[in-house]
Amino acid sequence: MATGSAPKLEQIGYGGNFKGEVVSMLENNNMFTDFERQELRTLADYCQAYLAPVGTTVFNEGEQSSYLCLLVEGKLSVLKDSDGEKSKKLVDVRPGKTIGEMSVIDGLPYSATVKASADSKLILITKENFAKITEDHPRLGVKILWKFSQLLSLRLRQTSGKLIDLL
Repeated sequence: MATGSAPKLEQIGYGGNFKGEVVSMLENNNMFTDFERQELRTLADYCQAYLAPVGTTVFNEGEQSSYLCLLVEGKLSVLKDSDGEKSKKLVDVRPGKTIGEMSVIDGLPYSATVKASADSKLILITKENFAKITEDHPRLGVKILWKFSQLLSLRLRQTSGKLIDLL
């Protein structure tokens, strides 16, 4: 890495030898607590694991969607642009949480910027691999979509509650 350049995502493993580690990472993600080990082994075939050193931009607000992230270790900050002012931090994301799923599902650009605020370990699932999961393993694809729907519903309810407090 050149001096002064921004840190980038670094792939930390792939292939059959790394699959067991990816399965372990998936087991520790809140979204997959009720998935069977074989389902996680299947899902692991469609995932990549990365390190995001502190300061790494995981994705930028307004970028076209291409992947979602499962935070395994570390901490991410979600930032939102504010009419030409400095970005405002919306939330810190802790291990076990998922980000970027809205853009993978609806195909719209990311609604916020996400940066690593600590050295972090991520599992990425690309939009293409998610589509492939649903084609190759429809039951698993539906189960994952159901989880995404529950997650998005919960976030919408939380946001609605915060909006009411502001009105």
